Amino acid sequence: MKSFLKLSFLSVIIFLFSSCGKNNEAGKMIPSDALFVTQLNVKSLSNKLSWDEIKKTSWYQKVYSDSSTPDWRRKILDNPSASGIDFDEGLTFFVAKNSGTEYFAAEGKLKSEKDFEQFNKNFDPSQTAKKEGNINLLILKDNNVVGWNDDHFIYVMNPQTTSSQMYKWRDSTNFQNNAPADKSAELSAICKNLFSLKSDSSLSKNDHFAALLKENGDIHIWQNSEAIVKSSSSLGMLGMLKLDAFTKDNVSTYTVNFDKGKINVDQKTYLSKELTDIVKKYTGNSINMDMIKNIPSQNVLGIFAFNFKPEGITELIKLTGADGIVNSYAQQMGFTLDDFSKATNGDWLMAFSDFKMNPDTLNKPDLNYIFSAGIGDKASLQKIVDAAKKTTSQLGKDSAVNYVMNNKMIAFGSSTSFANQYLAGNNNKFDFSDEISGHPVAFFLDIHKILSEFSTLKTDHSDRKEMLNQSLNTWNNIIASGGEFKDNGFTFHAEINLINKDTNSLKQLNNYLDEMYKINEARKDRSTAKLDSLLVPPPIDTVNVK
Repeated sequence: MKSFLKLSFLSVIIFLFSSCGKNNEAGKMIPSDALFVTQLNVKSLSNKLSWDEIKKTSWYQKVYSDSSTPDWRRKILDNPSASGIDFDEGLTFFVAKNSGTEYFAAEGKLKSEKDFEQFNKNFDPSQTAKKEGNINLLILKDNNVVGWNDDHFIYVMNPQTTSSQMYKWRDSTNFQNNAPADKSAELSAICKNLFSLKSDSSLSKNDHFAALLKENGDIHIWQNSEAIVKSSSSLGMLGMLKLDAFTKDNVSTYTVNFDKGKINVDQKTYLSKELTDIVKKYTGNSINMDMIKNIPSQNVLGIFAFNFKPEGITELIKLTGADGIVNSYAQQMGFTLDDFSKATNGDWLMAFSDFKMNPDTLNKPDLNYIFSAGIGDKASLQKIVDAAKKTTSQLGKDSAVNYVMNNKMIAFGSSTSFANQYLAGNNNKFDFSDEISGHPVAFFLDIHKILSEFSTLKTDHSDRKEMLNQSLNTWNNIIASGGEFKDNGFTFHAEINLINKDTNSLKQLNNYLDEMYKINEARKDRSTAKLDSLLVPPPIDTVNVK
């Protein structure tokens, strides 16, 4: 019995250590400082939109039936797996920098090494794959590179290639002088290095990336804000501030799912420990729903509401090291950072309503808006309002600060009467109210209302009207909420809602894009026919010719 217990205990220990040391396979060929990463769960996407459905689209039919389309490309269009790529294992795309060179990469697993090599040779039959160690390298068109072993492949591409081709179309006379330098050797070196990245230099040991891929999703997205900021060539005057406190360890992840009638997006944002401690401490509990009920209109176009403890702003300013400068300027204007912290209670709302395209003002939009905040200390708030009025008067814009307030709230409105209606109180209930209630941050945008107003505009272009009608029949609204701290990150959820609630959103997007493509093709055909008619010479009157 003792031997059995010892063996069981030893087995548990081995399991725990092996689990802790196990790397994330999907991240082993992605640099740890990659700017963006997108992972497509092709198997999941295919279950929601099959290749047979894509084959029925107009763009597919046009490419497939085009006489200039080579047979090998038709073969791939018939069956993408003929490329040798194992799509069931997914595809990963990322953007990264290597010694100042930005590059775009695509990688995945192989189903057939032989088919994959032939597939890539079709792009340029004059090229021959070179073996370097256990890696096969092939130079593609425009100096792009593909490498593979018996299991994985990686394409490495220079983003400048695309921009140079666009430049070529704009000005072919100067293209040769502006063509990108040959970077095939550099991209080949990058490609080889990706196959042998050390775990400390890849995302294989990144817990946040591993957590992202564990989420059930059709698409996973990784955004490294710290790397993006560091890759920026210049921050100007902002470089004087300690912005590294905001960017350090700043990563956002997104999980996208195509469901019936909507696209779900779950976001998680990770910050540095120092910044996380501040945000956690001063994040509010939930938005003030009474402020939303007060909006004096049922025709709400969009809102952005949030709740936080105002003292947090002061702490964030101190974190940048700019508190001395800000305080000095504030005192000149008649208030202090302490006044700024006490002025509001942390309830904020921005709302837009009654959107309308007005033909009497040359189709310029009319709308009402409210920007409101809950009052904390009225005396401190008045100091800030007076400072704002002083600033705008110096700019010759006395009317820029139009506001009303009572003991609970201050409101800036599109008009004084609209702001007064808001403060008078209402009890409006909106369709999105229940979905945003109970969160520190909330957002709503009614896409359908915007499109509906644009549809009232008169136009002589039938194709524009058709495109607008297709959009009206597709897009409904966006509802987002979140701000809670969970599993070491701040979470947010967004729903992009479609009009049709019974069909998977990916199928709807496929149909929508296909219809837009057909409308655009019809427009091009009409333009070509019109041009041809103008180029036809008028008939010659031979009767009166002497």
